Amino acid sequence: MKGTRITGHLMTEDDINIIREVCSIGAVQAGKALTRLTGLDILVEDPDFITMTIGDVPSLFGGMRQPALGVLVPYGGDEEGKILLLLSEEAATELKGLILEGSRQKSEAMVDSAFLEMGNILTGAVLTILARLADRVLVNRPPILVRDMAGAILDSILAELGTLSNVAVALVYRLSHPSGGGLLETVILPDPGSLSLFTDAAERLRSGR
Repeated sequence: MKGTRITGHLMTEDDINIIREVCSIGAVQAGKALTRLTGLDILVEDPDFITMTIGDVPSLFGGMRQPALGVLVPYGGDEEGKILLLLSEEAATELKGLILEGSRQKSEAMVDSAFLEMGNILTGAVLTILARLADRVLVNRPPILVRDMAGAILDSILAELGTLSNVAVALVYRLSHPSGGGLLETVILPDPGSLSLFTDAAERLRSGR
């Protein structure tokens, strides 16, 4: 059976397509929540589900030395883990402009709060569906906002991934706004604990349980 081996589990192309489909359901819900957050009509397109070697992950962000904004969302419950949402500096600036445009408040603190809430919304949409499929109870913990080079933000998660697998999984979301066309791209990168949710969900879907 051909597929991609992640942390000891084999995910076939069919598994990946099914998980991509269910994550698309989460994208619709995330779009509605972001619309309420910004006051603008935000569309979250169906995500790309990408598997790649760990060494190729920085290519998603234009390289390790590119300035970026990260929202690290820890979670607890039946399992412990964290998911990183990462935006390029350009994407973060674009989103900041939209947040300020759609809000009566114009403070940096409000913008940071919106970034944190965006991290909760997008990662929460993924975790909710994966938890249901993998039969887990998961609860988001307070997110952490980080501004640094992409490499510095990625280091801890990539180091953990490298102890378990040479394969990383990323969900690439594109957000758009009717008046502006393509808006921005954001990447959700799970840590090793979160990868097991993808593989467990795929196995349960495959077995029909």
